[in-house]
Amino acid sequence: MTLRRFFCGCALAWLAACASVDPRHLTLSASEVQTLVARQFPRQQRLMELLDVSLANPLVRLVPERNRLATTMDLQASERLSGRALRGSLAIDHSLRFEPSDATVRLANVKVESMLLELAGTPLSGQAARLAAMLAERVLDDFVIYRVSDERQQSMARAGVNNADVAVTERGIELRFAATR
Repeated sequence: MTLRRFFCGCALAWLAACASVDPRHLTLSASEVQTLVARQFPRQQRLMELLDVSLANPLVRLVPERNRLATTMDLQASERLSGRALRGSLAIDHSLRFEPSDATVRLANVKVESMLLELAGTPLSGQAARLAAMLAERVLDDFVIYRVSDERQQSMARAGVNNADVAVTERGIELRFAATR
Protein backbone atom coordinates (compact mmCIF):
# COMPACT_ATOMS: atom_id res chain seq x y z
CA MET A 1 0.00 0.00 0.00
CA THR A 2 2.80 2.47 0.81
CA LEU A 3 4.53 1.84 -2.48
CA ARG A 4 1.29 2.56 -4.37
CA ARG A 5 0.88 5.85 -2.47
CA PHE A 6 4.47 6.77 -3.25
CA PHE A 7 3.96 6.21 -6.99
CA CYS A 8 0.62 8.06 -6.96
CA GLY A 9 2.29 10.95 -5.16
CA CYS A 10 5.10 11.01 -7.73
CA ALA A 11 2.61 10.92 -10.60
CA LEU A 12 0.58 13.77 -9.08
CA ALA A 13 3.72 15.85 -8.52
CA TRP A 14 4.81 15.24 -12.10
CA LEU A 15 1.38 16.23 -13.45
CA ALA A 16 1.38 19.37 -11.31
CA ALA A 17 4.82 20.30 -12.60
CA CYS A 18 3.69 19.78 -16.20
CA ALA A 19 0.59 21.87 -15.64
CA SER A 20 2.66 24.72 -14.21
CA VAL A 21 4.97 24.85 -17.22
CA ASP A 22 3.89 27.82 -19.33
CA PRO A 23 4.06 26.98 -23.05
CA ARG A 24 4.12 30.72 -23.75
CA HIS A 25 7.35 31.22 -21.85
CA LEU A 26 10.89 30.00 -22.51
CA THR A 27 14.10 30.77 -20.64
CA LEU A 28 17.53 30.16 -22.14
CA SER A 29 20.16 30.04 -19.40
CA ALA A 30 23.44 31.94 -19.71
CA SER A 31 25.26 28.68 -20.51
CA GLU A 32 22.67 27.78 -23.18
CA VAL A 33 23.07 31.23 -24.75
CA GLN A 34 26.87 30.82 -24.72
CA THR A 35 26.56 27.42 -26.41
CA LEU A 36 24.07 28.69 -29.02
CA VAL A 37 26.29 31.63 -29.93
CA ALA A 38 29.56 29.66 -29.89
CA ARG A 39 28.14 27.10 -32.36
CA GLN A 40 27.97 29.81 -35.01
CA PHE A 41 31.67 30.68 -34.84
CA PRO A 42 34.16 31.11 -36.35
CA ARG A 43 32.25 33.36 -38.69
CA GLN A 44 33.75 34.69 -41.93
CA GLN A 45 32.41 37.52 -44.02
CA ARG A 46 33.64 39.57 -46.94
CA LEU A 47 33.10 43.31 -46.61
CA MET A 48 32.84 45.62 -49.62
CA GLU A 49 34.97 43.15 -51.63
CA LEU A 50 37.98 44.65 -49.82
CA LEU A 51 38.24 42.81 -46.52
CA ASP A 52 37.85 39.23 -45.40
CA VAL A 53 36.81 39.32 -41.74
CA SER A 54 36.82 36.42 -39.30
CA LEU A 55 35.24 36.50 -35.84
CA ALA A 56 35.95 33.69 -33.37
CA ASN A 57 35.78 32.63 -29.72
CA PRO A 58 32.75 34.63 -28.56
CA LEU A 59 32.23 35.05 -24.82
CA VAL A 60 28.70 36.17 -23.91
CA ARG A 61 27.76 37.91 -20.65
CA LEU A 62 24.24 38.79 -19.47
CA VAL A 63 23.66 42.44 -18.53
CA PRO A 64 20.14 42.25 -17.04
CA GLU A 65 20.20 45.73 -15.47
CA ARG A 66 20.26 47.17 -19.01
CA ASN A 67 18.30 44.33 -20.72
CA ARG A 68 21.31 43.67 -22.93
CA LEU A 69 24.12 41.23 -23.61
CA ALA A 70 27.84 41.96 -23.80
CA THR A 71 29.97 39.85 -26.11
CA THR A 72 33.72 39.77 -26.66
CA MET A 73 35.42 37.91 -29.51
CA ASP A 74 38.63 37.58 -31.46
CA LEU A 75 38.78 39.46 -34.75
CA GLN A 76 41.00 38.95 -37.78
CA ALA A 77 40.78 40.79 -41.07
CA SER A 78 42.85 40.68 -44.19
CA GLU A 79 42.92 43.22 -46.99
CA ARG A 80 42.27 41.43 -50.24
CA LEU A 81 44.41 43.75 -52.36
CA SER A 82 47.54 44.02 -50.22
CA GLY A 83 47.18 40.84 -48.14
CA ARG A 84 47.92 42.80 -44.94
CA ALA A 85 46.45 41.17 -41.85
CA LEU A 86 44.77 42.86 -38.90
CA ARG A 87 44.40 41.01 -35.59
CA GLY A 88 42.69 41.96 -32.39
CA SER A 89 39.57 41.75 -30.30
CA LEU A 90 36.09 43.17 -30.37
CA ALA A 91 33.71 43.91 -27.48
CA ILE A 92 30.08 44.66 -28.31
CA ASP A 93 26.97 45.53 -26.36
CA HIS A 94 23.58 44.66 -27.83
CA SER A 95 19.92 44.11 -27.21
CA LEU A 96 17.79 41.29 -28.62
CA ARG A 97 14.64 41.18 -30.68
CA PHE A 98 12.26 38.46 -31.80
CA GLU A 99 11.66 38.13 -35.55
CA PRO A 100 8.18 36.63 -36.08
CA SER A 101 8.68 35.81 -39.77
CA ASP A 102 11.12 32.98 -38.96
CA ALA A 103 10.74 32.68 -35.15
CA THR A 104 14.31 33.75 -34.37
CA VAL A 105 16.00 35.82 -31.70
CA ARG A 106 18.43 38.30 -33.24
CA LEU A 107 20.97 40.87 -32.13
CA ALA A 108 19.70 44.44 -32.28
CA ASN A 109 21.16 47.87 -31.57
CA VAL A 110 24.73 46.54 -31.73
CA LYS A 111 27.26 49.01 -30.33
CA VAL A 112 31.00 48.47 -30.36
CA GLU A 113 32.29 49.10 -26.84
CA SER A 114 35.93 48.53 -27.71
CA MET A 115 37.97 47.30 -30.60
CA LEU A 116 41.66 46.60 -30.46
CA LEU A 117 43.24 46.01 -33.86
CA GLU A 118 46.87 45.74 -34.78
CA LEU A 119 48.44 45.88 -38.21
CA ALA A 120 51.93 44.34 -38.14
CA GLY A 121 52.15 44.97 -34.38
CA THR A 122 51.02 48.62 -34.63
CA PRO A 123 47.65 49.53 -33.10
CA LEU A 124 45.06 50.84 -35.55
CA SER A 125 43.72 54.21 -34.51
CA GLY A 126 41.73 57.23 -35.62
CA GLN A 127 39.53 57.06 -38.67
CA ALA A 128 40.48 53.49 -39.54
CA ALA A 129 39.41 52.27 -36.10
CA ARG A 130 36.09 54.16 -36.31
CA LEU A 131 35.42 52.69 -39.75
CA ALA A 132 36.24 49.19 -38.47
CA ALA A 133 33.84 49.66 -35.52
CA MET A 134 31.06 50.84 -37.86
CA LEU A 135 31.59 47.82 -40.13
CA ALA A 136 31.54 45.45 -37.14
CA GLU A 137 28.21 46.90 -35.98
CA ARG A 138 26.78 46.45 -39.46
CA VAL A 139 28.01 42.85 -39.76
CA LEU A 140 26.61 41.79 -36.37
CA ASP A 141 23.29 43.67 -36.35
CA ASP A 142 20.44 41.21 -36.99
CA PHE A 143 22.69 38.20 -36.29
CA VAL A 144 20.55 35.16 -35.35
CA ILE A 145 21.39 33.57 -31.98
CA TYR A 146 18.35 31.31 -31.49
CA ARG A 147 15.63 29.72 -33.60
CA VAL A 148 12.42 28.40 -32.03
CA SER A 149 12.03 24.68 -32.71
CA ASP A 150 9.58 23.56 -35.40
CA GLU A 151 7.48 21.77 -32.78
CA ARG A 152 7.18 24.90 -30.67
CA GLN A 153 6.38 27.01 -33.77
CA GLN A 154 3.54 24.63 -34.64
CA SER A 155 2.29 24.74 -31.06
CA MET A 156 2.48 28.55 -31.13
CA ALA A 157 0.55 28.67 -34.41
CA ARG A 158 -2.22 26.45 -32.97
CA ALA A 159 -2.46 28.77 -29.96
CA GLY A 160 -2.53 31.92 -32.14
CA VAL A 161 0.85 33.03 -30.80
CA ASN A 162 3.10 34.73 -33.34
CA ASN A 163 5.33 37.11 -31.42
CA ALA A 164 7.54 37.25 -28.33
CA ASP A 165 8.94 39.80 -25.96
CA VAL A 166 12.61 39.20 -25.18
CA ALA A 167 14.13 40.09 -21.82
CA VAL A 168 17.62 39.58 -20.42
CA THR A 169 17.31 38.56 -16.76
CA GLU A 170 19.55 37.12 -14.06
CA ARG A 171 18.30 33.66 -15.11
CA GLY A 172 19.07 34.14 -18.81
CA ILE A 173 17.15 35.22 -21.89
CA GLU A 174 13.40 34.99 -21.39
CA LEU A 175 11.00 34.75 -24.30
CA ARG A 176 7.39 35.57 -23.49
CA PHE A 177 5.27 34.43 -26.41
CA ALA A 178 2.08 36.31 -27.24
CA ALA A 179 -0.22 37.20 -30.10
CA THR A 180 0.70 40.29 -32.09
CA ARG A 181 -0.71 43.38 -30.51
